[in-house]
Amino acid sequence: MLITVVLCFKYMAKNFILHRYLVFILFILSCLHASGQSDTSSDVRKNFIKINLISLPPLFNSLNHKWIGLEYQRLVSEKTSLSLTFDVGRFEDYTFTKYHDYFDEHGGFSHTREDVTIPGFHIIPAVNYFLVHSPGKAGQGIYVGGRLDYYQYFMKKEVYESSIDQTTTTHNSTLRFDAGCGVGAQYLAFNRFTLDLNISLFTKIYSSSSNPQYQELYPENSFWRSNDNSTWTTINLMLGYAFGSGNKTKPLK
Repeated sequence: MLITVVLCFKYMAKNFILHRYLVFILFILSCLHASGQSDTSSDVRKNFIKINLISLPPLFNSLNHKWIGLEYQRLVSEKTSLSLTFDVGRFEDYTFTKYHDYFDEHGGFSHTREDVTIPGFHIIPAVNYFLVHSPGKAGQGIYVGGRLDYYQYFMKKEVYESSIDQTTTTHNSTLRFDAGCGVGAQYLAFNRFTLDLNISLFTKIYSSSSNPQYQELYPENSFWRSNDNSTWTTINLMLGYAFGSGNKTKPLK
């Protein structure tokens, strides 16, 4: 668990702007831990809605990728849960300009500008099993699980050449199916709030792109990718809220 926390913080600290959010996350962790110490309620709530804290900082700064991650989790027993995660947004949005001097083959004193945007979404169903769980606090513990990932990206690329004053537009989309596994830990406070830190490893099963002239669009929400982009990992830090009527008389089995 400690290794996962360190990897998560290292990932967020790669960008100076994101580094400031480490203090905010540590504050949430300490508050939830303190509240959990005095939590003696036996209420059991089976439904959780979560937001991925790692996806939030880029929404409020100048980074080009802006996406949001949401998850619904349902406890089906004391040790088992089902979840559905939905990541959506603009995973790439950048402009690249190349200037040509007088002796360049493009005619000199001209430039070529590329504008690329890649919106898309991920749909990730998962089943998790709690290897270690807290008695009387369903949904809290260390878990492992299996998951699938279906994602689709849509690329729009515009290339402007000043020497001929012309813009060329190209489109490409990629859909891809992946399967994987994950490990994580979830903490429950007041039987209402959860903090879920998890890491998942995926491998490609199938992919297809609409434009054969371009390579497939790879998962941009990944923390790490293999050289051939067939295997990749994600790290999520989910802040959640439990809803529904508490049940004191019929705990989950």
